[in-house]
Amino acid sequence: MLSRIRDLILRPRSGVVALGAVAALSFPAAASAAPATVTFNNSATASSQTNGRNVFVLKYQAEETAATTLNAKNQALASASHCKNCAASGIAFQVIFVSKQGPLTLNADNEASATSTLCVNCSTLAAAYQIIYAANQPGLSRFQIQGLNHVHSELITLQFTGLTGAKLQARTDAIAQEAVGILNNGPNPIPVITPAISNSGDPAQLTENSGPFIDLLVKSQHQG
Repeated sequence: MLSRIRDLILRPRSGVVALGAVAALSFPAAASAAPATVTFNNSATASSQTNGRNVFVLKYQAEETAATTLNAKNQALASASHCKNCAASGIAFQVIFVSKQGPLTLNADNEASATSTLCVNCSTLAAAYQIIYAANQPGLSRFQIQGLNHVHSELITLQFTGLTGAKLQARTDAIAQEAVGILNNGPNPIPVITPAISNSGDPAQLTENSGPFIDLLVKSQHQG
């Protein structure tokens, strides 16, 4: 089952869930030349040092590329210090569509870190969501674009809910699954590679050897 994509692996690196690959995927060649390498970076940093203050920072990134080498980094950081009844929530949400033009080299890194220092009744959440969708199509369908715009709107409204910590993470986890469903069902149903949605750092196992693929990597950490 893994003969065509056995070189694409998910593995933890230094306690961080990371997707690293030097892939030997046999993708159909396209007539037009693709850019050799692209790099996408997305980072959300939230910090609170004021009593009673709830800081929410969302960084959302959606990109399309036909590059043969993709470097993607997504990072969420949250910290609270010297405050009472305070909260800091950093959400980094990255979605990358790769139009398959040939063999693909993929280097992706997803990180999250939350800390609290000298706090009383404080909460910090750092949640990093990285979705990489590769398919033999020139671009996302209208349905997929509209769906991802809706996902973005849902993420923006989270700052008005007052949710923090585990409750906020549960909601963002659900929105991430919604994004995967949108990509998975348009323009045609496609197989999904087992998502790594946990804080364990365990590698996700690839379960499909043909067609488009989706990987959802989640790294989250919260204190308080």
